[in-house]
Order: sequence, then C-alpha cells, then structure tokens
Amino acid sequence: MKDTLQSHPHRRKEWMYILAGLVVLQLLFIAFDHASWTPFKVKEGSWFEDLSQAKLFTEWFTPYKTASHNLFTAIFAATLLPAGLIGAVKDLSSRK
Repeated sequence: MKDTLQSHPHRRKEWMYILAGLVVLQLLFIAFDHASWTPFKVKEGSWFEDLSQAKLFTEWFTPYKTASHNLFTAIFAATLLPAGLIGAVKDLSSRK
C-alpha cells in the first residue's frame, strides 16, 4: 500500500492545487463584488491605480464591477491558468 502511494508523482497534485487556488480566488472576488467591498486599498495617483483604471479593465474585461478585481483576475489568470493547464497536460500525457 505504501509503495502504491509513493509511486504517484507529486506533480499531479500541484496542478490541482493551482487550479483550485484560482477557483477560490474567483469565488472570493465574486463575494467581494456582490458585497461592494474590496480588500485592496489603492492609493490615488499610484501606478497600480492608473493600470486598474485603464480602458482594458474598465470597459473590455469586466467580469466584476470593481476595476481592481478585474486587474487581479487578469493577473492571476495570466499566471496561474497556464501553469495549471501545462501541469494537467503533462500529467494526462504521462499516463498514456
């Protein structure tokens, strides 16, 4: 039994954790958006505030009402989604 558990690669769990983390973040953003609350305090005139007020996050990519949530969703999706999908493809291709 112990040998069977150790023969599974750890990589399989990593991509599941990455995608689960992305889903949890999106659920938190949905809850924050419906409550009209944001845990992110953006200083006026900062680079982050300028980026979150860009047309991309206020008009084109708008899954949420808050521009900072849209920006964080884009950042997390661009970093976590490819890593999770690459891990899933590697895991599925190594099974065959």
